[in-house]
Amino acid sequence: MDINPIVLPSWLTEKSVFQQGVELVIDGYAAPSATITLEIVKDPTDGRRVSKLDTEYGVILSLETTTSGKGHFEFKVPPYKASTDTYTFIFTCFSENVTIKDIRCGDVWVFLGSELLSVPICKANAPAAPMKRNVMSLLRFLTPKRSGIYGDAKDIPYEPMSYYKDASWIKVTDTKELSEVSSSAFSFAYELAEQIHYPVGVVDLSCEDSSILSWISREAIEHEVAVYDLLDSQGLILSKADYEELLDEDKERKQIEKLSVDLEKNKEVMDLDLEKKERLDELKGVPTDAGELDFPNSNKDSAKKEEKPSEPLSKNAAMALDFNLFETEKKPSEKKEKIRYIKPKFRPSTMYNSKLAPLSKLTIRGMCFAPNNEECKFSRYDLLLMGLLETLVSVFEPKEVMEEELLPSFFVVSMHPDAVDIDEPYAVLEFNENLSAFLRRLTMPTGIVSCHDLLLPDKTKSFILGRRLSVVALGNHFTQKMPKSCPECIAAERAGNKLILSFDNLADGLRLAENETILRGFSICGADRVFYPAKAKILHGVRVMVWRDDIREPSSVTYGFNPFPHESTFKNLMDLPVLPFRFDRDAAFYSPDLFFTSCDKLTFVGKKDRDSEFEKLKVYRTFKGNGAIDIDTMNKTEGSSSLHIKYETENSLYGFEPVLSYASLMGPIELPRRKRISIDVFNPEQTRKKLRIDGFKGEAEIKPQLTWQTLILDYEEDGNIKLDELKIYIMDSSRNGEIYIDNIIFI
Repeated sequence: MDINPIVLPSWLTEKSVFQQGVELVIDGYAAPSATITLEIVKDPTDGRRVSKLDTEYGVILSLETTTSGKGHFEFKVPPYKASTDTYTFIFTCFSENVTIKDIRCGDVWVFLGSELLSVPICKANAPAAPMKRNVMSLLRFLTPKRSGIYGDAKDIPYEPMSYYKDASWIKVTDTKELSEVSSSAFSFAYELAEQIHYPVGVVDLSCEDSSILSWISREAIEHEVAVYDLLDSQGLILSKADYEELLDEDKERKQIEKLSVDLEKNKEVMDLDLEKKERLDELKGVPTDAGELDFPNSNKDSAKKEEKPSEPLSKNAAMALDFNLFETEKKPSEKKEKIRYIKPKFRPSTMYNSKLAPLSKLTIRGMCFAPNNEECKFSRYDLLLMGLLETLVSVFEPKEVMEEELLPSFFVVSMHPDAVDIDEPYAVLEFNENLSAFLRRLTMPTGIVSCHDLLLPDKTKSFILGRRLSVVALGNHFTQKMPKSCPECIAAERAGNKLILSFDNLADGLRLAENETILRGFSICGADRVFYPAKAKILHGVRVMVWRDDIREPSSVTYGFNPFPHESTFKNLMDLPVLPFRFDRDAAFYSPDLFFTSCDKLTFVGKKDRDSEFEKLKVYRTFKGNGAIDIDTMNKTEGSSSLHIKYETENSLYGFEPVLSYASLMGPIELPRRKRISIDVFNPEQTRKKLRIDGFKGEAEIKPQLTWQTLILDYEEDGNIKLDELKIYIMDSSRNGEIYIDNIIFI
């Protein structure tokens, strides 16, 4: 007679890793109403001979059960300790036998989300450090197809899949397959295994072309009425017919794109294909003017909006992973007449159906998630996070634990400044702020990892991110001495005209970034709620003192609260950057980017144009005459250096300026309640000169003396100072000269 094959979970293959310290549930299918057995064999990895009397090795477990009438079976394997030893699982039903070799017991992690975690090793560069062979042997990865489309399938199915196709665990010796593994996942696993000295397995699900919507299951959406209502209001509750309609439109759009390209090529050779032209016109006649999915923004005007703090969630016991914060009775909705086109990344449940669902009952240590750059436009992102957490809890084990240290963790990567929309520049900052606040409300181990300091395009960025995630994992699960998240400001107290800030997750202290001598990125305000750059100093490596000489009673403080925080680079001693923050959400005018006023650097990291990548840009340029602008670290009044300019005049004038036209400066720069400009100058030649600034009244005399002089000019217009440019002239009757400039202040 025909014997039904034994069907096992697709996460249980050769080279797999199962979670140490918790019960492992294995369910599958075999012949109906039949006896099936599981035998687990353990062998030492080093190949040494083991006595038959040694109960630690050989056959260490034998289980037997009877399948249901439909062939379903379930085995519960007791917890094992992590080790480098080899496990073999043998399943037998009648004459059918499945043997799975080379299994390890260690920690299992899941990577999911979008861009920042999905860069494969073949498209990244590892930092220049030798890899240790004994650590590499501990690493295992399960990487299903990035797209979620397997085999001969053309699309992701509407219903959840039960099994992966063409996906199995790999080791580092599988070099071809390894090249497609997420570089962040690899770095994370390597750094973690180097510290804990036992196997680490990563299920690498991340997909660049995905959003949080695609990871939430349809069941979670229907269960949480608040999530359902949110998506329903956007026309995102899709029936199977709706989904198939979108797939048909995908095909038509691809045809339109291909035909358009073909016809353009034909035009180049003066050959018009009338049949293709008619087909293109026919396809373009399909109504597509309903527009693509575009989530409406919530009010992002930080200067006008005052938010009430949300009520903290009640603390649940470790075993009560209760994410049911909303009503569960689903509200009926009216059927839409015509579904608008929704980009594939925004279609709910697609990644769940193809990548998460087949992992049902996989036991894990924790999860790492990265949002898509467009997700800062979503309204009520907290509801979507709740939907995601409910989905993850429904998929992975353990769901209930008696010991807190076994509770799975959830780590999130904050949104990168590259996602900033200059028309709504503070949206990313508020998104990260709300993300951090949401994580603090959960009872499970959580952490947030920032990459705001990794601005420049760099193929090592994803490896650095993986290393930072490993530090957070170590702090949450293995040692109290390590940070559980990136450092965040947790308190501020006033001492005279100074604010003293305290931080969590210090990891033995705070430090300046490499090649930095000044702590930058802080701003403070007085009672007027107008923020300006402030001086800051690290106190004994654990606190920060912030002040500004012209603010006697500071009322609030920010750090890195700028859409492009290129100056905010200080970290803890484990290389985790301090998270940008504002100490309160009261209405305020936040400080514009005035980095050029310190005269400390000749380049900064920014965006030249709205859609360009981050790059190193010149801070100053000569616009009249000729000049060589350099910095001098010895002759200065403030900060780490001053500008030293050697020039040739043109008609007795030399002109230079900070470049304020870069897109990332978001000009014009507006300075409320400032009426004058102050500049420190040093005249090494001791000849008579004058200084003039466009937009400011008169000229200031530069005296022929070997001391620093402070020159002050009044703004020539009424109202706030507003700068599209800041052209500074040195008036010198000599053909050649030099000047030092430092400490530009608006007062």
